[in-house]
Amino acid sequence: MDYQQLNYFKTIAEIQHFTYAAEKLFISQPTLSRSIAKLEKEIGVPLFERNGRKIKLNPYGEIFYKKAVNALQEINEGKQEILDLVNPEYGRVSIGFLKSLGSSLFPTYINTFHKEFPNVNFQFFQNPSDIMLDQLENGEIDFCISAITDDRENIKWEHLRSEEIFAFVSVDHKLANFKTIHLTDLADEKFIALKKGYSLRPITDHFFRQAGVQPNITFEGDDTITIMGLVGANLGVSLLPKIQGFYLDNVKCLKVTEPKCERPIGLAWNSKRYLSPVAKRFQQFLLNH
Repeated sequence: MDYQQLNYFKTIAEIQHFTYAAEKLFISQPTLSRSIAKLEKEIGVPLFERNGRKIKLNPYGEIFYKKAVNALQEINEGKQEILDLVNPEYGRVSIGFLKSLGSSLFPTYINTFHKEFPNVNFQFFQNPSDIMLDQLENGEIDFCISAITDDRENIKWEHLRSEEIFAFVSVDHKLANFKTIHLTDLADEKFIALKKGYSLRPITDHFFRQAGVQPNITFEGDDTITIMGLVGANLGVSLLPKIQGFYLDNVKCLKVTEPKCERPIGLAWNSKRYLSPVAKRFQQFLLNH
């Protein structure tokens, strides 16, 4: 059993078709079939259920697939670690981050770092916080910058900053002329929230519990722009951070003085996964800033 066999097995397990898998691997279909047959003979059990050239993992194959993926990842990380040691000025850093940070703060961080290390490439992701943490656990990204809400095994957090959360209402709302409010002032309002899975949702739920308010949630959205549009149409109110550079003439932003509405923004990484020298350098850069 060798690296090539494991890679062939992983590829066909994911594509579930001999011909298409062979095309992706740039080998002939008979070569792929012989490799899989040899692997099954070595293990002693069939790994696939076959239906012509279409196949799928059987229970034995599903067990072996998990081990093969981990083994390939360990090998790839080992190869990458050696390459990084040879030339630590080059490499790629993959990051997931909150949408609210994407208009000003996060690009400023990247721009400042890139001026000092121009040969570093970045890969960016924007997803709900739970998906970003899943990506960290699976080794798909190096870091995520998100509100600190989840306590997961092997995920480490470092606080970066706090972000104030404001109440947003329509300019036609009865509270629109107020500069500050208490959260209890929204007790009887229709509330527009982000869906569960976004880091802001448990935080706003916590604020309402502090205020002794049960919010009347009438809509759950995937993005703040949609929520702002609904607020502007006077269909409800919402709790959101300010997004730099994004304004609507029909929406007013109100400071919440009671309870104090802030969320901690942190840098998260998987303590069990390998971080390249350039990733560690970027990590230290963010913590210093």
